[in-house]
Formats: sequence, C-alpha cells, structure tokens
Amino acid sequence: MVRVRAPATTANLGPGFDTLGMALNLYLQVEAELMGSGIEIVFSGVRDRLVMESPQENLIYKAMNLVFKKALYQPTGLYIEIDNDIPIGKGLGSSAAAIVAGMFTANRLIGDPFSSEELLRWAVAMEGHADNVVPCRTGGLTVAMVYKGEVFYQRVQAGQELQVVAAVPEFILTTEQSRSVLPSSIALPEVISNLQRACFLLASLYNGDFSHIDKAMQDMVFQPLRQQFIPGFQQVLKSALAAGALGTALSGAGPSVMAFTRAGQETVVGQAMAEAFGEAGVKVQVLYLKPDMQGVHYY
Repeated sequence: MVRVRAPATTANLGPGFDTLGMALNLYLQVEAELMGSGIEIVFSGVRDRLVMESPQENLIYKAMNLVFKKALYQPTGLYIEIDNDIPIGKGLGSSAAAIVAGMFTANRLIGDPFSSEELLRWAVAMEGHADNVVPCRTGGLTVAMVYKGEVFYQRVQAGQELQVVAAVPEFILTTEQSRSVLPSSIALPEVISNLQRACFLLASLYNGDFSHIDKAMQDMVFQPLRQQFIPGFQQVLKSALAAGALGTALSGAGPSVMAFTRAGQETVVGQAMAEAFGEAGVKVQVLYLKPDMQGVHYY
C-alpha cells in the first residue's frame, strides 16, 4: 500500500499570475495498491464515499496512468482510496493536488523509476501552468518559471507568523471560465505595474515586512476582469483589509478569496469576509489555514 498526501495551494497572490504560489495545510490523501484485476476508486472527504463508475474520468487515475505509460507498465488491477479535504473548483489547487498525488503514487507503486523533477515537469504539462503544481510539490512559497519546456523554481522563505484566511463561495468557477475573459495582450503600463507589485510582494514576504503588501497584492490586470464572476468581490477585499488583513487577493482562478493575516487576526478577518459575501447573497465556508512547508510526501 502506498500513501501520499498533497497540499492545497493558493496561486498568483495578486499580481504574480502563473508565477507565485503557496502551499496550504489542507490536504488530498491517496492510498493505492496493485491488485490482481479490475480498477476500484473509493472516495471520502469533501465527496461522499462511493465507488467511481468511470475511473478513466478521475484526474488522479489519469495522472497515475500517464506515469505507468511513461514506464511502459500496464497494471493488471488497481485499488485507489481518495480522502480529499480540498474544495473542488474553488481556486485552491484541487486539480494540481490530484495530478501531483497521482503521479507520485504511481511512481512509488512501480519502484520509483522517475525522479521528482521528471514528475514535476509532467505534472506542469498536464495541469497547463506551474503556479499551483510547484508549491504542491515543494511546499512553502514558490516562484515558478517555465523556459523552453523545462520547469525552474525557487522556494522562498516567508514570514513564519503568516496566516491565510480563505473565504470559499458555495458556487464553482472553473479555470476555463475564469481564463476565458483574460486579454490576449496587455498594455505596457499595466505590465510594469504588475511586475513592480509582484517583485515588491516577494521581497516583502521574504523580509517579513508586511507593511505595504496590501498595495503589492492589488492585481491591475486579471482580477478586474475576473471579478465579474464573483458577487461582492470588491467589498470582500475592502472588508478584509478594514478588519486587519495584511493583503487580499483572488485565490488562483477563484472564486475563493484569500487574505494574509498575522496570528490572532484571522478570525476577525474571516468573519468580515463572510459577512461581505453574505451581503452579496453568497454563502461561504471560511477556512483558517497556514502555509504548508512540506509539500507532497509519503506517509
């Protein structure tokens, strides 16, 4: 039996589109073993416990199968048990966690023929972007760069006291829908503005100086276009900052909104975000999280 745990992630952090990401202490757990015949997938966690009728549609199985094919290996049978606490389709890296967990599980089942860097490259190609996959793999705060098909990254030490509040709306916003409104080109002043903010944010988190990250996390390009899908979005940001949040942003493709806080401020900030969403007619679940520093691992 192989057991793998992969963390949720929050990506972009405002201006760091497809570049910045952070792993969070909310997890997808996979247990798997080879069997004599058949494929059985069992769910628990945020989904009801059930036997999947069509395993081929399951993202974890797809990721596992990719690794098997790379190894020219054909399993005769497979049992997979999935315990998932990461909300699906909410901008918290559920698909990245599924892909990473699936690939690392399959690799261990067949004796680890591939390196973690090979798995990372395949996971990024399967996901389509690196900002969630990299922190899910490494843990912590990461900066990702894809250059000529290769994935490069740096793990950045952020302030230890940093807390993360995620307000998770009850509705789903797919990545495809969220990306459908993105522009094909960006004006130079907007590029410069976001570049400045992303660099300032990264330096601020590294140095533990949070005094101006509320400004640095103000994405000037993508959030203004995506907010149309999220009722009350601007008021949620304002309410979080008024309650003491250090900075706020759309989490990944949304619809979740995340806020950085110091320890002791998270409950007040979470309540303010929930109330703002409530005034817009949106029910939310508020998650009080911390950065995960381990990333995907066997347990």
